[in-house]
This record gives sequence, structure tokens and C-alpha cells, in this order.
Amino acid sequence: MDKQMAHMEDMLSQLITMVGSMRTEQTEMKEKLTGIENEQAEMKERLTGIENEQSAMKKDLNTLKEDQWTMKTESDRRHREIMDEFKILRADQDHIWNKTVHNERDIAQLKYQVSN
Repeated sequence: MDKQMAHMEDMLSQLITMVGSMRTEQTEMKEKLTGIENEQAEMKERLTGIENEQSAMKKDLNTLKEDQWTMKTESDRRHREIMDEFKILRADQDHIWNKTVHNERDIAQLKYQVSN
């Protein structure tokens, strides 16, 4: 009976040791899991920060595109104005040349008439 008791005590001791080591492992696993959850929460925060930065960059890009479009429109308008002014200047120059040629002819005819 003493042997059986000793055997049962050994088995109970082994069982207690096993349960204790299982609890230790379980505690370690919980700590690791908590660490992983914390890392995951940090990663989510970083991802949210990156998403916010990306959103801000998209807004900035859209603003730049709008500014560029405004500048292009204004540049096109000014170009048309300048080209219209050049057309007017060209017409004035052509008119002046025609008058000059006409006046030169008239002067040449007057000189011819006066000399004869």
C-alpha cells in the first residue's frame, strides 16, 4: 500500500509539475500574444498615419493641378491677346507701307511734272 501511495504521490507530483509547466507556457504565450497585439496596434496607427499623409498629398496634388490649369488658361488667353495685337500691328505696317509706296509714286510723278 505504501508503494501504491508513493506511486500515486509520484503521479500526482508529476501531474502538478505538468500543470505548472503548462501554466507557465500558457502565461508566456499570453505575454507573446499581448506583444503581438501591441505591435499590430502600432502598425495600425502607422498605417493610419500613412493613409492620412497620402490623403494630404492627393489634396496637394489636386491643388497643384488646379493651379496649373488656371495658369495654362491664363497663359493661353494672354497668348491670344498678344497674337491679336501682332495682327493689328501687321495690318498697320502693311497700311503704312502701302501709303508710303503711294506717296513715293505721287512724289515721283510730281517731280516728273515739275521737271518737264
